[in-house]
Amino acid sequence: MLFDNKQNLRADQLNELRAQKLINDTEFAYIAGDLLVAENVTTSEKRVLGKAREVLLESQKRVLKG
Repeated sequence: MLFDNKQNLRADQLNELRAQKLINDTEFAYIAGDLLVAENVTTSEKRVLGKAREVLLESQKRVLKG
C-alpha cells in the first residue's frame, strides 16, 4: 500500500514564497514529511527548499516600521 504524505500550502503561503523569490511563477510548494518541496508544474522537476518549519517561519517574519 502506497501512502501519500504531502500537505498542500495555503495560497497566502505560496504568495509569500513567490514574493521572497523562493519559488517562481511555474512552481508550487508542498510539505513532504518535514521538508518543503518546490515542484515545477511544466517539467515536474522537484527541489527541496529546506526544513518546512524553518522556511515557513522565516517567511512569516516581517520588518515593522515605527
